[in-house]
Amino acid sequence: MGTAALIRNYRVRAGKSRQEAAEHLGLNEAWYHDLEQHDDELTSTLTLFQAIELASFLGVRLRDLLADGRSPAELIDLAQLPSRITEHLARTGMSVEQFEEEVGWELHEFMQSPLRVAAESPMMFLQALAGCLGLDWLSIVPDEHAG
Repeated sequence: MGTAALIRNYRVRAGKSRQEAAEHLGLNEAWYHDLEQHDDELTSTLTLFQAIELASFLGVRLRDLLADGRSPAELIDLAQLPSRITEHLARTGMSVEQFEEEVGWELHEFMQSPLRVAAESPMMFLQALAGCLGLDWLSIVPDEHAG
């Protein structure tokens, strides 16, 4: 089952309307409707924190929406990513500019404030970054129910 169908099913199961979900997230109804129609809409338009809020509203973990409950082998705190990037650059001999081109996103602000940038960027930024670092992108999705 795709992400859009999962969102729709969890919303119906929670007894919530599309309008209630949209209002709760501060989205217009058309934007929310797209979340339930297009599988890539969640990661391409919502920030990590908006997606966590959606999952909470639906009574599930974000991981349940993104991977049908699959858990990655390791969990990596977002605050650790700048050091992971620095290590990757040292290991590969790439410049920051070369790595930014590979990722497709500018990284200067992220290196300074990863949580703020994650709060302001669509999740597809984190997907691209994790992929270029050779990480399962779900490893950087916080487990809202962990200790």
